[in-house]
Amino acid sequence: HSTAMGTSNKSRDVEPHQHSLTTLRKTSAPYLPPPLLQFIHTIDTYAHVNHESIATNDYFNSEPSMAVVSTFLMAFLVLKAIKGLQNWWINTTKRSTAHLSGDGGGVLGAIDSENGEGGLQSEKSMGHVPSFQETVVLCGAVGSGKTALLHLLCSPGEKTLLPMTITSLVASVGYIGKSSKESGDETAVRVIDYPGHPSLSSQLSTLLLPSTTSRLVFAMDATQPVTEGVALLYQSILNHSQIRRSWSDEGKKLAILVVCTKSDGKGAKNYKRMKIQVRNELDRLRKVDLALDSDGSAALDVKGKLDLDNLESLPVSLHFVETGFGDANGFKAVRNFVLSGALP
Repeated sequence: HSTAMGTSNKSRDVEPHQHSLTTLRKTSAPYLPPPLLQFIHTIDTYAHVNHESIATNDYFNSEPSMAVVSTFLMAFLVLKAIKGLQNWWINTTKRSTAHLSGDGGGVLGAIDSENGEGGLQSEKSMGHVPSFQETVVLCGAVGSGKTALLHLLCSPGEKTLLPMTITSLVASVGYIGKSSKESGDETAVRVIDYPGHPSLSSQLSTLLLPSTTSRLVFAMDATQPVTEGVALLYQSILNHSQIRRSWSDEGKKLAILVVCTKSDGKGAKNYKRMKIQVRNELDRLRKVDLALDSDGSAALDVKGKLDLDNLESLPVSLHFVETGFGDANGFKAVRNFVLSGALP
């Protein structure tokens, strides 16, 4: 009697599992071909006759075939989900590490394309890519205000709200018109807004050679710590051997205007404070490199404390200015630098 009671209790305990499997079998049976139904019946009969342990298993019990099918179905769905995530990750990685090429899918696709697809045009371009004599690169860390600055530079007379921007993996292009005092002809300066995504920083050097660019605008958010921006400035520009060697061979210096953006924001630091923080962070990174590399070949070749106003051993010159959305003076200094290289 006790054995019968135990069996009865056990049946009630496993009833939810069996009910789900039985319901699944009965629901799907009308849609299954007869040979498959016969196969399920044969499997269930064989399992119960020849494998007694299955009859007492909490999950398999009276529906072994459906239990196996449901298990494989769950495994299949999990596998598909994993493959979907894997494909998404691969596609994202390909976009973020696309090599610089003439291919429209590369980070400089909009620059190399004939019609400047994906880029911006200034009010002077009249729907086509204007002729330009100089190129200015605009770069900085993610969220530093590069794209908003590009819109302001290319549309100085438009009283519109700044567009909402997101992290981009493709460079944007803008053109700023300027008139020649001698001939009266109107030409343009091409401005390339290089994305700040970390995976693309290693490709920035391609744009910063003297044969490609005339000067550089480096945006830094004055309301945020300088760590991320300085890391990009140090590793991809100041301490990049190809950039340093190419400008030294030309006997020129790469003029870099560090624009402290969002100066009208809450908690923003003025450009003097930003300059001190940039210097300290550059010095810290330089000392870390010296500690890791005993011969000092990986560090900035500067003796003593770093002086941003006198980087004699480097083919670069650093200059600072601050600007905000309503700061006409700061923005004017940036625009003059872009158009003619005039320093603030």
